[in-house]
Amino acid sequence: MASTATKQRSSAARRARGASTSAKKRPAKAAATAAKKPAKAAARAAKGPGKADAVKHPVKTAARAATLKALKAIAGKTAEVAARGVRSAADRATTASKGALENGLGARLPIQASIDVAVPLIVAWEEWMTFELFTEGVHRIEDVERDGEELVGMVAGPRSVDWRAEIVDEREQEAFAWRSVEGSDCAGLITFHRLSDRLTRIEVDLDVLPTNPAETLALSLHLAHHRVTTDLRRFKARVEFINPDVYEAELRRNGNAPEIEDENTPEGENDE
Repeated sequence: MASTATKQRSSAARRARGASTSAKKRPAKAAATAAKKPAKAAARAAKGPGKADAVKHPVKTAARAATLKALKAIAGKTAEVAARGVRSAADRATTASKGALENGLGARLPIQASIDVAVPLIVAWEEWMTFELFTEGVHRIEDVERDGEELVGMVAGPRSVDWRAEIVDEREQEAFAWRSVEGSDCAGLITFHRLSDRLTRIEVDLDVLPTNPAETLALSLHLAHHRVTTDLRRFKARVEFINPDVYEAELRRNGNAPEIEDENTPEGENDE
């Protein structure tokens, strides 16, 4: 019993001490909090008014608005001037390209090409005059037939159109000239030059007047010249593929066989 009473007295004493300590701390904490409030107020006063407390100055606000308006006006004028400059440059480029196109459409652009074929001149002439291959640079003419002093055919391409030309000049085994009057606008001349008994040079001269922008582009980019060169090479391959025995036999019958000199024949023996 004595032990139990002792324990109770000890507990009561601890509670009394704890209560006394808490009572002592509360006034001290309250005093510390009260002391901090004036310090915070003084610090805010030293910093000046915050964003929420700041009062907008009417003069400064009006000046700022006027400055922003002036900047916007300057930016707008700059953009307008730049846009006018771009439009002006585009207009000048368009005018220049249109002028170049009109000049190209109104100017004749010559095409010249040549090729050597390893056949006698008469063979080259007769093969060409079959008109199986006929070129005007910008166009390739198909199904060409002769009708008196005219040539008729079709312009090759996705849209085939009728083609007609008049024969301007014709010299046997020398030259052939024509001028198209329908389907294209081209004046052409083919000349044949004997280099040796079995070697002939063919020269093509075309005077082309483009009739639309596509033809002008083909001429300015040298596509038409490339086509003429390709057609001449195609003709060379076809003619040189002919067996010489075939056309030489025909030439002998017509008395046009090329003379072949035998190196072992004594000089003057062929004159007998």
